[in-house]
Amino acid sequence: MTIQTSQRRTGTHSAKLHVTDTAGSLANLSTPAFPSGTKTAYADGWFNITTAGVAGNNVPYFRFFSGSTRIADVYRYNSNGQMWLRVTSPSGSFVYTKLTAGSVTMNAWHHVVMRVTPSGSKSTIQVWLDGALKYSSSAVNMNATSLSKVQMGAEHSRQKGDEYIDDVLITTRAS
Repeated sequence: MTIQTSQRRTGTHSAKLHVTDTAGSLANLSTPAFPSGTKTAYADGWFNITTAGVAGNNVPYFRFFSGSTRIADVYRYNSNGQMWLRVTSPSGSFVYTKLTAGSVTMNAWHHVVMRVTPSGSKSTIQVWLDGALKYSSSAVNMNATSLSKVQMGAEHSRQKGDEYIDDVLITTRAS
């Protein structure tokens, strides 16, 4: 991760996450650990993906964790450019929901907002892209009741891609 000036939405700087397909290449940003018992987190940021990775992988926007488990995330799928929501079910398998029929354009700033309130089978997730609500449900089934952090970027190496991140706001609440 680097702080740079060539690509920015506002101000003078933005963060750049650069990941290659070289073993050990990893780039991400995450919040400090949330207070114990955090029930809701709201993540709001601007992203400019300039290089997609290999087909079949993705470039992540926001990832929400409960402990060390990623419970929900949104990403741009490299094969077709679509935006997807992935939720970890109580069994540990993933449930995928396509959020855009068309491709999220590269080399352009996009506003991504995500709100997650884990509450077992009655969890709430909302996702917006460029001001349009793409997903909203209060009947998401996950094996979590609290949140520990939000991350931007990959949690594993070799998830190739370049993305610039600017104007991020993460808020939490205990109820």
